[in-house]
Amino acid sequence: MTNYADRATELVTKSSVAVQVLMGAPDDMEMVPLLPRAADEKWLAELRERWPGRGLRAVGVIGLCGTTPRVVLKNPLEPEQTDALAAAFLTYLRVLFFESYASSEIAELERLCALPDNRFPN
Repeated sequence: MTNYADRATELVTKSSVAVQVLMGAPDDMEMVPLLPRAADEKWLAELRERWPGRGLRAVGVIGLCGTTPRVVLKNPLEPEQTDALAAAFLTYLRVLFFESYASSEIAELERLCALPDNRFPN
């Protein structure tokens, strides 16, 4: 059996989206972006500001392989923690895909909607 680090690395290499999960209480977690873009210094500085007193610890990695979420955990989690983790990752994906979609496709859709409608002549 491979160790956690090897399994986490393998998951990240097979994923299109991947995050490192930091968790305190079941409802207090941070997802540190690894893919498609890793967290930059500004994001990490903001995390350091939010860190004190939260008891965050690295619990695992979640990746999106095709359309299937996969997880590698350092240690087993309680069911409520697993549920919170799954819900948070789905929210993370919604935000990530909306932002990437919004940045280019929304502008194109707005351009297309602004075209005159010539289907019905006067």
